[in-house]
Amino acid sequence: MGWKERVRKDLYWLGGITLAAIWYIFAEGWLILMVRIFGFSLSTVIVTLILIILSWFVIYVASGAGNIGRFREWLKEKEDSISPGAKTAVGGGKVLAVLNTAVFLGPMVSAVLMLMLGTGRNKAYLYSVFCAFLCAVVWCGFYSGIFWEIQRIFAGS
Repeated sequence: MGWKERVRKDLYWLGGITLAAIWYIFAEGWLILMVRIFGFSLSTVIVTLILIILSWFVIYVASGAGNIGRFREWLKEKEDSISPGAKTAVGGGKVLAVLNTAVFLGPMVSAVLMLMLGTGRNKAYLYSVFCAFLCAVVWCGFYSGIFWEIQRIFAGS
């Protein structure tokens, strides 16, 4: 590989990192701003309400999508072929997957996942409230903790 090819690959790599950083600031910026302006408690309430509205919209739109039904059927077919003990483990794994998705990817993605895993539309609406609250508590708590620590460092306490 010549030096021109290496420079080109390095520029692609740096460009990818830059775009990822810009996307992160854009995606998380509103949350950080909420915490900075309103503090932990009020921002958690506001963020939860916004996330509930967004996840309910996603459930409404996604519940009619054909791809979700196809995945659900495929998964049901696979679950029918495993032992009862394995079915219990799969059920617990589904819950864990939805909770992790809610925290790390947001309640909108976890709402789609719930529908794909066979959760009924009405239950998905209910569970998305908990997922939105969980996501808001984790991230508002994380960002408020960062601000408290930065303030403590600069205050010299």
